[in-house]
Amino acid sequence: MENTAAKRATLSERINAYVASEAPIRRLAGTWSKKAKLAMDEANSLSLEHVVIHLRRLPRRLDGFRIIQLSDTHHSPFTGLDHIERAVRIANRLRPDIFLLTGDYVSHDREYIAPVAGVLGRLRSKFGTYACLGNHDHWTDADLVTHLFLGEGIKVLINEGFRLDAHGASFWLAGVDDFMVGKTDVPAALKGSFPDEMKLLLAHNPIIFREAARYGVDLTLSGHTHGGQVKLRDDEKRILPQRKLKAGLHKRRDSQVYITRGIGTVVLPVRYQCPPEISLLELRAAA
Repeated sequence: MENTAAKRATLSERINAYVASEAPIRRLAGTWSKKAKLAMDEANSLSLEHVVIHLRRLPRRLDGFRIIQLSDTHHSPFTGLDHIERAVRIANRLRPDIFLLTGDYVSHDREYIAPVAGVLGRLRSKFGTYACLGNHDHWTDADLVTHLFLGEGIKVLINEGFRLDAHGASFWLAGVDDFMVGKTDVPAALKGSFPDEMKLLLAHNPIIFREAARYGVDLTLSGHTHGGQVKLRDDEKRILPQRKLKAGLHKRRDSQVYITRGIGTVVLPVRYQCPPEISLLELRAAA
């Protein structure tokens, strides 16, 4: 008994001494330091997501139509131009039919608008490049973004749309202004479209998806969320469903939304288990 009590006392003293020392703090700091480095490295990486989207009203002649969606470049001290240039080079090599951009091209400073407009202006596809605005574009200078993008051959769709002719068929391509600044107008963006034609909508914030579905939009493309940017838990292991749409393809009745994780970062220049994304979207005519 005495030996057992002595061993327990010795073990207790060792535990107390360890806890009182700096060892746990050093170990914790070391663990978080490694995670921080991984998160910073991941922010400078690029992931290609190839997503097949079946659309009931997509014309048969457009079966296999390929879109590259880029979003949330957030050109700033946190997201350098070299990172965005690399994304553009990779995107061009994929030879899509069209490029669609879904907002937040800069973070806060006007001086970053012209450089990112010049880089995005290098995107090359058969049917051009179209864009919508995000909240950070408005907080910086939405008029300047729109003007400089137009100078680079990028049409910014602001609560408007048009009939895009491609491969002997057509669909309605539209864009809405940003929700967070109270400028979204879905009916205006769809004005002129036919009731039975396929409609594709660019909307920076996916919060408008429910409204887009009510107005008969077949596919909405959004960004804004960065996929959460830092993902500490595996969403596939969650017992309860998430209330907010963060990333990926989602459906509501006959309408779908794809939310890209985007290219850049905000607040902190880190990503964890949520890498930057180039989205290659392949549209297929549903049976």
